[in-house]
Amino acid sequence: MNIYRHETSQTTVSGSISSTTLRIRGGLLRQFLIRANTSTTVFRADLTEVGGIAVLNYGYHNGEINDTGDSGALPLPVLGDYTLNITNASPNDVFNIRLLVEE
Repeated sequence: MNIYRHETSQTTVSGSISSTTLRIRGGLLRQFLIRANTSTTVFRADLTEVGGIAVLNYGYHNGEINDTGDSGALPLPVLGDYTLNITNASPNDVFNIRLLVEE
């Protein structure tokens, strides 16, 4: 079993950031983790395929999203490049992002 790991840390500017994965050969998304530096930071997040089709869309959250399958959204089949978007962050904050894909 191989695990593809996309991990980054970024600071939002005007409430948003995005991060694009390298090409994923194919597999199952097993973890979608976004953690703000401050637990009271409010934000939205989504994961889009090339072409802008949203495959995951998370509403407003405080501090963290850690989807490992309990919500029913994962595992999600993935193939190609994906962009993770954080929007409406208030206040601007540092976000740690991790996507884990079982190939």
